[in-house]
Amino acid sequence: MDKLLEDAITRLKALPLDRQHEAAALLLNFLEEEGDHAHLTPEQIEEIERRLSDAEPLASDDHEVRATYDRLTK
Repeated sequence: MDKLLEDAITRLKALPLDRQHEAAALLLNFLEEEGDHAHLTPEQIEEIERRLSDAEPLASDDHEVRATYDRLTK
């Protein structure tokens, strides 16, 4: 297996189940569309690699998530 793919799968396994499901759906969609019309641009690939390399969590704990949700929904 390609090292980049292996690293991505390792990181995906650490995500919550709903995010794993989203990633799996995207990958399956990509594989189903594997023909000539399914290509990522270099910019899209760069953005995916940038996001995968971001080690900063989106939220550190439930309190932070609740505070952000409360702030955005008021």
